[in-house]
Amino acid sequence: MSLRLAFDATEAFRPQSQGMGRYSDELLRVFAGNPRVELSLFCRRVHRPVASRLAVWGSPPCRTFFRRRRFGVEADLWHGPSNRLLYRGRLPCVLTLHDVAPQLGYARDRRRQLARELARVAAVITPSLHSARGISARFGLPDGVVRVIPWAPPTGFGPRPPEEVEAVCGRYGLRPGRYILHLGSRVFRKNPRAIFGAPRGLVEEFDLELAVSGGPRPGEGELTAPLGSRVRYLGYPENLPALYTGAAALLFPSFEEGYGFPAVEALACGCPAVLARAGALPEVAGDAASYCDPSSVEDVRRALRRVLEDAAFAENLRRLGSEKTRRTWGDVAEDHLNLYEEVTNLTH
Repeated sequence: MSLRLAFDATEAFRPQSQGMGRYSDELLRVFAGNPRVELSLFCRRVHRPVASRLAVWGSPPCRTFFRRRRFGVEADLWHGPSNRLLYRGRLPCVLTLHDVAPQLGYARDRRRQLARELARVAAVITPSLHSARGISARFGLPDGVVRVIPWAPPTGFGPRPPEEVEAVCGRYGLRPGRYILHLGSRVFRKNPRAIFGAPRGLVEEFDLELAVSGGPRPGEGELTAPLGSRVRYLGYPENLPALYTGAAALLFPSFEEGYGFPAVEALACGCPAVLARAGALPEVAGDAASYCDPSSVEDVRRALRRVLEDAAFAENLRRLGSEKTRRTWGDVAEDHLNLYEEVTNLTH
């Protein structure tokens, strides 16, 4: 008999989904073809469903989310996969917290709401031991409530052939092998001072550009000015595997990461990664990265220089990265299903 899962798919419906949306989408793609689970999808906001996604998931979203929630949900378990539960019914609940850091920065009423949600969930899923320790310490949860289920690289991510890399780089005005890549937001904890400061001098010495996602942000002009025309803004780039494959290095010096999707994506695509020795990044990447102290721009530059000038070291990182990222979303989904079944067996 299938487990009837009520799943909040709001983030997966976003046109340009990031970490939480990709996590939800990857799970739903596996669940849709698994006889162990019967899906009921819910959406907190009315997004236009992407036909290709619905075809894969095989279950339409309920657009009357709040009404259905108020009158009851026909399921065995509710899963809130995006840092919020937003369910007050009687079903046993599982909540995914991707990272403890953003929770600490929320307004007081949001933190109180989260604390109330955590008090009633049967289990909290998080992708790293680092996040699990932070969540348990911050919210005082009993032993066994927080469960670590590591994520995996996105399905299909891996090194791309030269002709594909050449075509994708050309689309963004980049030269294969001649750019340092940073993907993700540039809020304070992502360390924009080091993102733009560490490549100074290196971009001229090695004839490189710094390629970053998004566009210019208010207040960044002082940081980007020393790099001049060597900063390339990518917007919301597509064909990420080819961009990773063509990069000389990924620069990801965050002060805090609960997991770090860009780091895992880079490793899977054979892109040498320069990572902060902070948060969950050492746990996630192991010995497959060049590490730095994120509080020191000079140390970030040192770690980046080593990747750029030591070809043997960079090649070894590519090999180790491939070995480190063999986990699949089938494995991740299996771990989720085992936890769902454990929770429902305990609560019925």
